[in-house]
Amino acid sequence: MRRRDRREALPQIEARHLAPLDCARMSIGRTTLLLAPVAVVARAVAFFVPVFIARWYGVQSATDAFYWALSVPTFLLILGSTTMGAVLVPVLATLRVAAPERVPGVIGASTTLAAGLALTLGATVATAAPWVLPHLTRFDAPTRALTVQFAWALVPFLMAVAVAAVLKAACEVHGRFAGPASAPVVRALTTLAVVGAFREQGAMVLPVGLLCGSLAEVTLLVVVLEAAGIRLRPSLALPPELADAARAFGPVLGGETMVALNLIVDKLFAGTGPEGSVSLLEYADRARMIPQTLLESTLMVVAFNAWAAARARGEDEGRHRAVAKALWWVCLLAPPVLAGMAIGREALVRLLYEGGAFSPEHTAVTSATLGAFLPGVLFSLLGALISKAHIVAGRYRLVLALGALSLGLNVVLDAALMPGLGLVGLAMATSITTAVVTLVSFTRLLPELRGVFPAAQAWTAVAMAVVSGALALLAVVRGFTPLSVTDPWLWIASVPFLGLLGAGALRVRRAS
Repeated sequence: MRRRDRREALPQIEARHLAPLDCARMSIGRTTLLLAPVAVVARAVAFFVPVFIARWYGVQSATDAFYWALSVPTFLLILGSTTMGAVLVPVLATLRVAAPERVPGVIGASTTLAAGLALTLGATVATAAPWVLPHLTRFDAPTRALTVQFAWALVPFLMAVAVAAVLKAACEVHGRFAGPASAPVVRALTTLAVVGAFREQGAMVLPVGLLCGSLAEVTLLVVVLEAAGIRLRPSLALPPELADAARAFGPVLGGETMVALNLIVDKLFAGTGPEGSVSLLEYADRARMIPQTLLESTLMVVAFNAWAAARARGEDEGRHRAVAKALWWVCLLAPPVLAGMAIGREALVRLLYEGGAFSPEHTAVTSATLGAFLPGVLFSLLGALISKAHIVAGRYRLVLALGALSLGLNVVLDAALMPGLGLVGLAMATSITTAVVTLVSFTRLLPELRGVFPAAQAWTAVAMAVVSGALALLAVVRGFTPLSVTDPWLWIASVPFLGLLGAGALRVRRAS
């Protein structure tokens, strides 16, 4: 098969496996709602990890060193969650139909390959850290030494993260969505148990706790696969199907890599700020990622599979309508939530982090940074879905170009805004970059959406975003920032947003 034909066939190959799961025919909205409770609980529990780290260790040079070293595993986690399915799922789907006896071996080889690549990446970063830290950060000598120790200590965790990404994709291929969705609960509880038990030993227990949590997650995913009849067979040989898929999806991998690199870029710029900058940026970033992670573990997983299956059957109009509907759902439900977070951001940060070693001064900086992040979150949610739609449609080079635009623009804006605005400038740079890239991406998708979705519903979504944004902007202009969740004015101010969210949820339910 020629390379171009192979690339165009990959979404269809992936969809061929989905028919037995009835993924194409099912309601994306209904299936997403079934996964939502599991995902909400899982992400809520997982979020307690940075919360307890903030309360136990606060903001200090040790946490700066830890989060700087953690940026590489986090980068790999984001990259693995967005691209592993694009490469591995089509291969496993094809083999499950054509040669099911080879599936365990391919999964085993993929885990070995992922662990090896993670080991190489982690060891490279740890080896280079002593030379790059003096030039890229303002860390003092003890903090730089601690960062190097963290970098080496996190290498096993990095390998476990890579293996978990492979196993998660394999579970989803076999229709096991609930297991991967609940895996963060196991990971978080194990991490907190280990760190909590040994936190008096100092911050070096953090990478140990993360490793134990990831190993527990890997164990769960292995159990899920074995329940599906898959017993892994690790191998050092690279399956030819995996190599073909990686070459075909090369532009997608490149584009997603550049988008994920923005995380490391932001940490590098934060490292040039005062002590605590890296930690405070991390805490604000974790808070703004709550909606993103919920979307990725529910709607995005189901929608991507269903769109691919629709394309395989040649139902392009139905696929285009499904894409438009998914974007419509996000525009109806996300703006009231994000606007409410913007108004109550300081109360939220105080509720989550303040206490113990996390002081009110840290709350002020974190909430201001979170406020600058939030305008870009809606674009981030929409952009993630639009990117999947482009992948299903075979626009791999466009994904690569958008990744290059994202990385380049973010670097320029970070350099321009951070000197004067500090962490708020970094957050603003992320929001502006996300908005620009998403709008450019949407213009390429727009021709497919014309005529397949009622204009009245589209305008409803626009109105929801405008009204929610206007209310949040009015609160900012008036200086309305409740400081505590016990402030009655916070709950009074939440009434219109709850009303908007309820109205949006009713419309989504009727459309489902």
